[in-house]
Amino acid sequence: MELLIADDEPVARERLRNLVTELGHRVVAEAADAGQVRTALQTHRPGALLLDIEMPGERGIELAGELARSHPELVVILVTAHEAFGLQAFEAGVRDYVLKPVRRERLEQALERARHATDGSAQPDEPPAIRLRIGRREESVQLDAIDCFVTEDGCVVARGRDLEGFVEARLQDLEQALGDEVLRVHRGALAVARNVAGLETRNAGDHRLRFRDGRDPVPVSRRQLARVREFLRRHTRV
Repeated sequence: MELLIADDEPVARERLRNLVTELGHRVVAEAADAGQVRTALQTHRPGALLLDIEMPGERGIELAGELARSHPELVVILVTAHEAFGLQAFEAGVRDYVLKPVRRERLEQALERARHATDGSAQPDEPPAIRLRIGRREESVQLDAIDCFVTEDGCVVARGRDLEGFVEARLQDLEQALGDEVLRVHRGALAVARNVAGLETRNAGDHRLRFRDGRDPVPVSRRQLARVREFLRRHTRV
């Protein structure tokens, strides 16, 4: 895959260039600011852009929003020292992000997803990947490994049978982005639809959503109960 690197620090660009080359891709141009990115895109057609968020003048996040409109085919991967990916980057059309200092393994993951996006080789039913913060690590986790997203103390937590991590997004943002992949079960929880097993009724006012992997059921609010039952009628067998 052909790549464009944008970072105002020559040392950072050199490290990225070396890593990209090691991974079998080719850097067709480099830029130190937003203006140079626009100039490079006039003569090159890279499949992906490795974009630093902090550059002189126009910030990378603003440039990403512009490129999402002018070059929708370009996969933008944010390269940043900031741990919080943030809703702003999501809305700007950024597909992925890599933390500085850049690790080879993490960059390889991001570039592989970018390659699938540009050549159409991804499987149609491949589950989306979610960025999680697990302890001090940031990881990309397939959606089918997650049972639910819940809010706790103002944060969104993703939970599966063998994992738990923080998500840098609000529940409503996840619901909008994932669409039918998730099911609202109450004000503070979304269930991953593909992992739902059924409904457990403990009493007239206590209904719990069960998961295929046996994780503890999640309460279903009275307001969402009819919607959950309709979902189960459409997606599960009697």
